[in-house]
Amino acid sequence: MGNPLAIASGVYPTLAALEMLLYPKSLTVIANTILAQIGNLEIIPPEASLTLFIWGPLRVLPVRVTGFSITEEAYDTLLNPTRAKVDLTLNVLSYADLKITNPGYTLFLAHQIAKEIMTTTKVVNSAINVSVSLKIF
Repeated sequence: MGNPLAIASGVYPTLAALEMLLYPKSLTVIANTILAQIGNLEIIPPEASLTLFIWGPLRVLPVRVTGFSITEEAYDTLLNPTRAKVDLTLNVLSYADLKITNPGYTLFLAHQIAKEIMTTTKVVNSAINVSVSLKIF
């Protein structure tokens, strides 16, 4: 038997979760609207939640969603989407884009260190392979 939520609403909950990467929580919007209505001149815009692009254990990157589109392709009898295509455009955020207190700062730095280690390892392996090749001749 399938997931009851998926049976009742198709893939809409998943699509909604993805779309919420673009918007602040509604309570924050309502609070800021009330503050503006009562004359508060300085309203701090809500900070976007940390979004991570995880492409394996060595590639965990903080990102900002800059493009988003959904194409619903199939529906159930209640017109809930049951199949959809999602296109996302992501910009990687580096330590230059984030405050040092943001967890994304550390994640990007760890990603960069891992790349530097891999690059060094590749150079060392290449040098070893060249020296082995030279010894054969």
